[in-house]
Amino acid sequence: MSEVNITDIREVLRNLAAEKGISFAAIAKEIGLSSGALSGFMNEKYVGDNERVESALSRWIEEQQYASELPETPEFIETQTASQIWTALRYARQMTCISIVCGNPGVGKTEAAREYCLRNDNVWMITASPSSASILECITELAEALGIDKAPRHKGPLVRTVRRRLSGTKGLIVIDEADHLGMEVLEELRLLQESACVGLVLMGNHNVYSNMTGVSRTVEFARLFSRIAKRVAINKTKKADVSAVAEAWHITSEEERTLLQEIAAKPGALRTLSHTLRLAAMTAHGAKKPLNETFIRKAYNDLNLDVDVSKLLRG
Repeated sequence: MSEVNITDIREVLRNLAAEKGISFAAIAKEIGLSSGALSGFMNEKYVGDNERVESALSRWIEEQQYASELPETPEFIETQTASQIWTALRYARQMTCISIVCGNPGVGKTEAAREYCLRNDNVWMITASPSSASILECITELAEALGIDKAPRHKGPLVRTVRRRLSGTKGLIVIDEADHLGMEVLEELRLLQESACVGLVLMGNHNVYSNMTGVSRTVEFARLFSRIAKRVAINKTKKADVSAVAEAWHITSEEERTLLQEIAAKPGALRTLSHTLRLAAMTAHGAKKPLNETFIRKAYNDLNLDVDVSKLLRG
């Protein structure tokens, strides 16, 4: 590669970084380079393979240019369900109690909680999983969210460290996918919430709540269940939510809005609808045509979302 090309790439990269407000360290991470290597390259002091770095940066720049040409899509859409979830989060925080938000996949629980975290200080959200279902792993995830460096790797010291960090914050802990957590972990979270005087929200599918109202409730979950101050159950997508999505996407025709309602009623709900609209918008943009029912229907079919999974599993 010529020296002129390398110089051009440096200039383009500087402009892109400034325009997007992204650091060179973040760019290096995206393209699989060390921050030191990229810094050296940008300062014309890199002694390694400059052509390899230039090639990686060229590909990254091309991706950014491609992304910039795509149609703008709505970011967070404030739906009726989102407002309902925010009320549960605010209540848990203000009352320093426990709220439960449960519902079917795709109705907007996670996105609403993430947006609440972005809009409010001292709100920490983690996502439970099978690998973080133990006390140690779950509280370690919380410690990382709290910005605790070098958290202890033993339960007792770890919980005490997290408690000290939470105390006095009047904050809120949000646990997404909390249906992965067993009674022992939930009890530890309850004790942490009470002792630190913060709010706690458990989010997930309906098992989050049914675990506490089943046969075992009187023995294992009694203390936790009695402290649930607010429960929000979202069984399906509201028509008003889909209307809000249609407004955000500037979809006005009755036929198109009816189609959106039909898609949102399928498994996956708003998540499925979002994937469909994004693909439809890209396809319409490529065809230099406005987004319409034809593109939406084709996108839904291309995503192969209306499939009976049980039939596939049976072969």
